[in-house]
Amino acid sequence: MFNSAHFLPKILIGSVLAVVAAVSHAAVLYQDLTPTGAIASPGSIAASFATGAGAGSMTFQIQGYLSLDGVNCCTDTFTLDLDGTTLFQGSFNLGGGGTNTVFADPNGATFSAVTPGLWGGGTLDVFLPVNFIAGLHTLTFSYSGADQGLGDEGWGLNHVTVEGPLHSDVPEPATMALLGLGLLGTIATRRRTRN
Repeated sequence: MFNSAHFLPKILIGSVLAVVAAVSHAAVLYQDLTPTGAIASPGSIAASFATGAGAGSMTFQIQGYLSLDGVNCCTDTFTLDLDGTTLFQGSFNLGGGGTNTVFADPNGATFSAVTPGLWGGGTLDVFLPVNFIAGLHTLTFSYSGADQGLGDEGWGLNHVTVEGPLHSDVPEPATMALLGLGLLGTIATRRRTRN
């Protein structure tokens, strides 16, 4: 005869472990995979999101249109700010020639700038580790340089993903583990009482 009391603890244990495992990994806090298209330089884009405290990361791709310059006579400078603090800044050859040069990188980003050549545009892929403080944040992507118009150069975002700890409204993994252990203790006590 089927006894649901024997299967209930196994189901609950599996559910608690799955929740703890899911919460333990970094969550996607912000994501936009839709390309913006060409934006004139100078120009900027901002995004807001909330995080808990702890380690996280950002990945994004800058699209260079036509002749976006690295360091040369007409240097165009990309800057990524989080709450007004620069996380990554540099100038990259995305179709305009010049040298790829990083001006600020306090968190140790990894990047790859690729162009097919002059007037061919290009892409800049960036992975950036970040240590978040809990709260609401504003991320600002911007380009500065001489205003040459979209007939000469432009930039855009092809995708942005921010991962990190969830805001404090979501239970921490340690809290979930304690809740799970408490639930298992209750089940064990009830089973001993029945026998």
